[in-house]
Parts: sequence; C-alpha cells; structure tokens
Amino acid sequence: MEVSITEIKPWEIKIDERVLCGLMGIDPDDIPEPYGEIIRRELDEIDNYQNIKGGFNISGNIDIFSPKGIFVYEDKEFITGRQVANNLKNSELLALFICTAGEEVSHRSKELMSSGNLLEGYVADLVGSLLAEGAMDILQERLRNEMESKGLKITNRYSPGYCNWDVSEQHKLFSFFPEGFCGVRLSESALMNPIKSVSGVIGTGRNVSYNKYVCDECSEVDCIYRNTRFEV
Repeated sequence: MEVSITEIKPWEIKIDERVLCGLMGIDPDDIPEPYGEIIRRELDEIDNYQNIKGGFNISGNIDIFSPKGIFVYEDKEFITGRQVANNLKNSELLALFICTAGEEVSHRSKELMSSGNLLEGYVADLVGSLLAEGAMDILQERLRNEMESKGLKITNRYSPGYCNWDVSEQHKLFSFFPEGFCGVRLSESALMNPIKSVSGVIGTGRNVSYNKYVCDECSEVDCIYRNTRFEV
C-alpha cells in the first residue's frame, strides 16, 4: 500500500460562478441582487480557507467481483453494488481517497446562519461543497497524470452514500488511513467531520474507462450535483 497526502492552495480551485448559480436555481446570465453581491463576497472568501488537503491509499492487492457488486481491497471486502463494481472491474490498482475543504468554510456558514444571515450562510455552504469537490478534481487530475506516465488510465471516482454504495462502508475505507488523516474524522454513523469532505475510490488500469457524465447511471436522485456538468 502507498499512502500520500497533498495540500491544495485555495486559489488553485476554480469555482465556476455559473455552476454555483445553477445549484441555487438562479439564471447565471441575469443574477438578481442581493444574490450577485453575496455570491461575489463568498467567492472572495475562498482565499481564507487554508486547510484544503487530500490524499490516496493505493494498492494492487485487489479483487473485483462485479456480478456480486463487491471489491476486495487488501484484507477488506467492500459491498458497493453492481454499478460501482462494474465500473471498477478492469482495474489493476485501486486508489482510496479522502479529501477535505477544511473546517473554516463550515464555521463561516454556521456563523452566518446563527446570526440570521440565512442566505449568506446557504451560499457559504454551497461554496464549501464546491471547494471539496474542486479539491478532489485536482487530486484526481494529479492521479490521472501519474498513472498516464505508467501507461495506465483511471475511472471516475465513486463515494459511499452514492450509486447504492452504503455510507456505512466509510468505516472500512477510513481504516486504511492514519487516524485523523487530513484532519478528517468519522462519526459512528459514518458522517465525516469536517462536513465538507469527500471519500471514495478510483480505479486505474490499462483497460478501464472514464465517463465524462455519469448522472444517468446514478440512482441518487437527491444529489445536489445531479445533472450539473463537472469536468475533471
């Protein structure tokens, strides 16, 4: 197993204002006030979030049983469901990941809401979600470049709680990382703290494929990112 950790500077993450507006249900070409001012202010806050980081645990000691919806990583069996396992099935290596936007953005959102600034707090919360995903986009791209230098490709990333993969499986995933890896801890109910964190798995191999858009394959209808086009 190979464990790595990377710090990401906030200005490396590019949040598309149009995507943020889409999540809010606002026309990005006609942003009404006070939404425009609030959005700009919260995007300006990004440089103050200095604890954005993430990392991988990569192993080739794996087995994938796609008809059963299972993969085995080192000594642990992950029951992901057929959808995830099928997309990982040709992997030669699996990369488990944890990535976080840090605590500051969640603290800001909570403080704004507790002071009665509900809209501002809501926008800050969305920015935190986009920061976590944007940080993971950067890590995934770095993994892609590393694997391409070895003649390998990568799959999409998949997270517990989505695509029928039970969120409780995060306990198994976190067991492959040091306690408090990247400052992220897991509750008994498998919720991550800081909240704006992501975890999951990426497959890599000579015969795997990356699908640009996967919303049509995913059954998670309550995902706020559903049908929002993120590019990696």
